[in-house]
Amino acid sequence: MDASPASITILLVDDDRIHSRILEARLKGQGYQVLIANSGESALEQARQSPPTLILCDWLMDGMDGLEVCRAIKQDSALQATHFILLTSRSRVEDRVIGLDCGADDFLSKPVDPDELLARVRSGIRLHQANECLQLLADELRSQKERMDQELAEAADYVRSLLPVQVRGSVVVDSRFVPSHELGGDSFDYFWLDDDHFVMYLADASGHGLAAAFPSISLHNQLRSRSLSVDLHDPAEVLKALNSGFQMERHQGRYLTLWYGVYQSSSRTLRFASAGHPPALIWSEDGGTPTSWLRGQGMAVGLFEDATYITESHAVDHGACLLVYSDGLYEVARSDAPMGALPEFVDLVEDCRDLLRADDGLDRLLERIQTANGDVRFTDDYSVIRAIFP
Repeated sequence: MDASPASITILLVDDDRIHSRILEARLKGQGYQVLIANSGESALEQARQSPPTLILCDWLMDGMDGLEVCRAIKQDSALQATHFILLTSRSRVEDRVIGLDCGADDFLSKPVDPDELLARVRSGIRLHQANECLQLLADELRSQKERMDQELAEAADYVRSLLPVQVRGSVVVDSRFVPSHELGGDSFDYFWLDDDHFVMYLADASGHGLAAAFPSISLHNQLRSRSLSVDLHDPAEVLKALNSGFQMERHQGRYLTLWYGVYQSSSRTLRFASAGHPPALIWSEDGGTPTSWLRGQGMAVGLFEDATYITESHAVDHGACLLVYSDGLYEVARSDAPMGALPEFVDLVEDCRDLLRADDGLDRLLERIQTANGDVRFTDDYSVIRAIFP
């Protein structure tokens, strides 16, 4: 960003009127606009009224000296980008260190050499203009980030609007969805396919941002609208059909993990399949039996076109509780401990089995998880579904 000399304003601060006139003549001879101040106090007043591009200031002056002027200029947010050159007859390194500590950008030794004066001024103007460019760039990046944050917040609200509400009846289902700052790829749903079959699934697309949210939203729409050309009662066939239509080379290298289950109320049987997703957890009401891990077998959707999936079955006891979740719930980066892992999370769920049956069970579980992680900020979306089978 080159500017003509006429657009450059230089404030010359010196209580020696003869020396000031000599420097003024040199600078005006190059076309610069020059303002004169014969004291530190008047220099600050002029600078605040009309911020200059560059200040040339004598170190030794009566009243406010050059160091005090420099310090005041650099502490003023409206003036701190102004290039400040101290004029001094001092040549010791210690003196220059003091000047630099006060915020001076450069030095000119007195008596001032005319050629060096102009060279230092040109250099200072270039640095000032470079700083202005960087500031404009920073402002633009800040503005873009604000727009992106707003778009991500709106996208998170949209994803949240797609998610199901609490269900009560022969199956009692509640859920929570907490998007990360960048928004991730979590999506889930649960609904009755017919009078006897209840579907539950949770998907998690790799990555963050809108690009991760789109695949999950697409999957959600296909399943909710029942437009997928496959029997939704068969978990393995559902995963196979989704994998066939979603290959990572066509989606910027993204893939999805997915747990899909169908509960038949008449037989109290849960049929499920998994595509690389963390295992669902289920336990009985009496608490006498250990928690079962409903792992399923199969690679994440989108990794391999010929991936195979297997439907497995699990008998559901009266009053059993099921937990389906995304890995963002336990893969938390902690400053004072290794990243959270699945076994640690399962142990915490074991401790909360009774709490999870309460109406606010999910909230209490999430509070326990947050406390266990030292209240660190979660870096990924996390979602969880709790189903109770009365």
